[in-house]
Amino acid sequence: MARRPVAAGLCVAVPLTLLGLAMSREGNTEDLLFAVSAGMVLGVVFGLSAALERLRQRRLKRLGVWDGS
Repeated sequence: MARRPVAAGLCVAVPLTLLGLAMSREGNTEDLLFAVSAGMVLGVVFGLSAALERLRQRRLKRLGVWDGS
């Protein structure tokens, strides 16, 4: 998962956004805005955590502490 941080963020953001859109009331723009913003925020959080994990693994590999298993 840490290899593709953008894909990790999208795998969280898209289903959450679609779920929020499916559960929103018809004609209510506040529900739509909340669904899209919640999906974007969680997608960014998961994407950044995957990117930071990738950097951590790269650093540990460079130091010789982590063998990749």
